Amino acid sequence: MGLDMKIAELVADETSEKALRAKKLLDINRIKKAIPDEAFEKSLMRSLWYMFFDYACIGASMYALHALKNSGIYDELPFVGQCAATLAHWTVAGFFMWCIFVVGHDCGHGNFSEYEWLNDLLGHVTHGSILVPYWPWRLSHKRHHMFHNHVDKDYSHEWVTAEKKAAVAYPMTEFADNNPWIAPILPFVGWQLYLLGLPDGSHYFPLPGIPFTGARLWDETPTHEMVKCVVSTSVVIGFATMLYTCVTSDLWTLFQFYYAPVLVFGWWLVCVTYLQHHSPESVVYSESNWKFVLAAFETIDRRFGFGIDTLHHHITDGHVVHHLFFTKIPHYNLPIATKALVTYLNENDIGSVYKFEDTRDFPIRLTKYMADFGFNAVELKPGQSVPTQKSVDESTKNSESVKAKPKIH
Repeated sequence: MGLDMKIAELVADETSEKALRAKKLLDINRIKKAIPDEAFEKSLMRSLWYMFFDYACIGASMYALHALKNSGIYDELPFVGQCAATLAHWTVAGFFMWCIFVVGHDCGHGNFSEYEWLNDLLGHVTHGSILVPYWPWRLSHKRHHMFHNHVDKDYSHEWVTAEKKAAVAYPMTEFADNNPWIAPILPFVGWQLYLLGLPDGSHYFPLPGIPFTGARLWDETPTHEMVKCVVSTSVVIGFATMLYTCVTSDLWTLFQFYYAPVLVFGWWLVCVTYLQHHSPESVVYSESNWKFVLAAFETIDRRFGFGIDTLHHHITDGHVVHHLFFTKIPHYNLPIATKALVTYLNENDIGSVYKFEDTRDFPIRLTKYMADFGFNAVELKPGQSVPTQKSVDESTKNSESVKAKPKIH
C-alpha cells in the first residue's frame, strides 16, 4: 500500500512501518542516483546564452521606450497612452531583470560554470546591474538553503510562530497582521527592505544596527565576508553611478527607465519566493525534528503558466529538486531532474510527499496568502499531531493578547 502522508505527517510519524520505509527511501544519495547524470552537467555556453538573452530583452525594452520618446509620437499620445507605454516597459524590463537575477542565482550556487572565479565575476555583473550586492546575498541565500524551513536558522524571511510572538515583539509582522491592505503593496518594496536589513541584517553594510537593529547575517561571520560585502556594495554603487551618468544625471529618467523596473523585479522575487515556501499546509521544524531532505519537501513546485516558467528558468516548477541539490544542478536542467525525482517518488509509492500546484492565479494567490497568514508560521513539534494554518491563526490571535514583551525584534 502506498504512502498517503504529506511530508509533515511523515515527519510526525516516528513509529509506523510505512513512515520508516518512506524516510529510508528519502535518502539524498538514493534520490541522486535516480536523477540522470546529465542533470548535473554545467554548461558555460548555455549559461552565457541565457544571460545574454535576458540582457537583450531588457535592452530591447529600454530602447523601445527611448525610441518612442524621441520619435515625437510619445508626446502626441494622451496621458493614458504615455502611462501605458511606460508601464509596458516597466513590466517587460522588470520581469527580465528578475530572469537575470535567476541566472546570477546560478552563479551564487556555483552552477553557472565550473569556474569559481567566473561565477563570482558574472555574479557581480548580473546582481550589481540590478542593485543587488552579490557576495552578501550569496551568504544569506546559502544559509537559507542549508536550513530551509528551520524555525530559527532559515534565512530570507522569518518564520514567526505564536510562541515567538508571545515572547518577543515583531513590529513588522504585527503591522502586516493588522493591516491586510498592505498585502498587494509589500511585494514591491519587500526585497529592498530585505537588502537594507529586515530581518536578517543589511546586505550593504556589514555592521550591526545599520540601518536597522538586528543583524544575525554578520553575527560570528568571518571578517573576509565583511570585506566581500564592501566590495559588492562598491560594485552596486559603480553600476548606479554609471547608469545615472548615462541618463545625463536626470533622476526622473533614471527612475522611469531603470529603477521602476527594479521595483517590478523585486515584486517577482517576493512573489516567487513567498509562494515557493508558503501555503496553508506549510510547517516549520525545530532543531529536534528538522532534517535537510525532509524539510526540502516543504518547498512547493508551482506552475505559473503562460510561458513564464520557461522564461524565468524553471525557478517555479523545479524548486523542490533545486533545494535538494542547490549546488549541483543548473537551472536549465531542473525540468529533467524534477521529472526524474517525481518518477522515483511515484515508483516507490511515496509521491504524496511532493507538493505541486497549478498557480496561474499567482498575483491573486500571493495577495491572498499574504493577507491570510503573512509571516506567521506553523511549527511541528516532536510528538505533536500536524497543526493547521487555522490553528496557528487562532493561537496567534491569542498570543497578541500577551502584554509582556521584553524586547523588540
